[in-house]
Amino acid sequence: MECYFSSQNISSDSDNHNALLSFMVPDLGIVFRAQFSGNGVECEYASLLSLLEFVEINPQLFKNKTVEIYGDSFDVINQVNHKMFCGKDLEPYRNMVLLFKKKIPYVLNYVPTKENPAQNNLSTD
Repeated sequence: MECYFSSQNISSDSDNHNALLSFMVPDLGIVFRAQFSGNGVECEYASLLSLLEFVEINPQLFKNKTVEIYGDSFDVINQVNHKMFCGKDLEPYRNMVLLFKKKIPYVLNYVPTKENPAQNNLSTD
């Protein structure tokens, strides 16, 4: 089952919520959005972690299905897939994603932003 994650910066001030996280599971009609405070890559990791937690707590929705996760974060995809260096500041996020891999069999792939349905209607204009 295809799942998508993304985030978008919504403010640069210190209001404690500077990004909008998003994940989508089109086959189930599920769209999730939440605010999060962190730098761009931290927000992308938080979005992926939110999706993985959703999959974990709803096993009946994903039973006997291959979970294919797509995101438009080049850094996150490549760090999790061990194709790119992950700095110490991001290791805790990457390690949490890798822990989910022991519980949930999934594949993680890159999708261009324009083709990522989790980006739909994230604009704050």
